[in-house]
Amino acid sequence: MHTLWRMGVMVLALCAFALTAAAQTSKPPAYGCFQVIADSLNVRGTAFSTGEIVGVAGRGDILIKRKPWCTWRGYWCAVRTEGGVEGYVDKRFVEMTPCPGRLLR
Repeated sequence: MHTLWRMGVMVLALCAFALTAAAQTSKPPAYGCFQVIADSLNVRGTAFSTGEIVGVAGRGDILIKRKPWCTWRGYWCAVRTEGGVEGYVDKRFVEMTPCPGRLLR
């Protein structure tokens, strides 16, 4: 009986730790989300067409907006993919969309 009680306490502690870790690592998007409207879209490391390609997003993918405004020149927006890749995309190929519920937790 005592062993069963100890196991229950350990399971509860493990669950509490997992929930705390998840709460600390995922925060809701502060500036909104984009949806990719092109067949594929390069995510670049810098806000230039010559910047290194650090990732690729496909049509319908959700990109999290990292900054309140796009660049002053107006072509590039700072984003983060759901996979965690951070970079810049050409705003002609994305449109603002409500963030999905899975990102708001």
